[in-house]
Amino acid sequence: MPALDTAAPGSSDRRAQMHASTMIRRTRVEVDLAAIVANARTVAALVKTDVVAVVKADGYGHGAAAVAQALTKARAAKGFAVSLVEEGIALRDAGVTAPILVMGPSQHGGEDEMVAAKLTPVIGAEEDLPPLAAAARRLGERLDAHLKVDTGMGRLGVSVERAGEIAAQAGRDGIRVVGLMTHFACADTDDPEDLGSLTRAQLRRFADAERIVAAAGAPLKIRHAANSSGALLFPEARFDLVRTGIAIYGNGRWPAGAERIQAMRLVTEVAQLRDVPAGNSIGYGATWRAPRPSRLAVLPVGYADGLPRRATGHAEVAIRGRRLPLVGVISMDIAIADVTDAPEVALGDAAVLLGRAGGGASISTAEYGAWAGLSEYEVTCGMSKRVPRTYVGEP
Repeated sequence: MPALDTAAPGSSDRRAQMHASTMIRRTRVEVDLAAIVANARTVAALVKTDVVAVVKADGYGHGAAAVAQALTKARAAKGFAVSLVEEGIALRDAGVTAPILVMGPSQHGGEDEMVAAKLTPVIGAEEDLPPLAAAARRLGERLDAHLKVDTGMGRLGVSVERAGEIAAQAGRDGIRVVGLMTHFACADTDDPEDLGSLTRAQLRRFADAERIVAAAGAPLKIRHAANSSGALLFPEARFDLVRTGIAIYGNGRWPAGAERIQAMRLVTEVAQLRDVPAGNSIGYGATWRAPRPSRLAVLPVGYADGLPRRATGHAEVAIRGRRLPLVGVISMDIAIADVTDAPEVALGDAAVLLGRAGGGASISTAEYGAWAGLSEYEVTCGMSKRVPRTYVGEP
């Protein structure tokens, strides 16, 4: 049987050169770090308290290390929040020395690594205490933690009624509960003027929890409840810090008149131009037929990159400052734009699926998501890892 690798001598050198060179395929996610810094500063100016940037899920798809480094350099965040121990360690490995809060429940088995990396754990259940205390003893470290109370979200956190008992047990185990936190269920949909909203009910429960935990002797220093919407829309929820994720990326619900900059763009280029006669079908299922002699642009981007197949029939692309429809079914690697009404479009032209495109054309994260019934969170987190992130904007 012949060997599978029949490459010519020297081809390994060529592959290495290709590996180290710039992209061959021109599809990319562009992340504007200056925009993220500007958004964080705008949030800080509005809330007038410390901003902790949420960079879980690889910075909501923007690149956690790059985002954290930019915010640190600009002194635009007091710390960072992640969901996983691994995410916190990755930030430490990237040189981030600021406080890092590990909010998720996936801490068990990673207690030693968390303590060694000086990450701050969130206690969300009583069973979190023994392994954390054991890890601190093994490593000879004093461990500070935040206690999460469930005030109405219903997912994570100890009950308000048991919060004092668990804080006291933590103290006996050598864990100092220095922070108290909760998480809002409806801050992005509640009316800020509605005194009976769930968000305000959660705030009242949080105040009860603070009294109970303080009475139990916990050395509380930090209280925090607000996510992005809570921080921007509910002033009474700001406390000692706010945890802002989607807002720093320029998305989510903002107060009227507040300026924010969408930080992510999805960009490809026109790979081919095809002239087809009226009646010709395009793409899988032959769902679209040219209603007239048409010129079509082949774009090397598809659902494997983060352009959802469900956006078929709705999605658009901006080329040379003009928004043009995508036609036919979006496939794994390819989308087709109808450029018949834009005869100036040429091979190699930049094609923007998401973000600012020049000439006044722009596609927002919310609109992009609406094409496929996705939230803004799903849009940015759903950008495939096979699409390289490129960074612009000096923070």
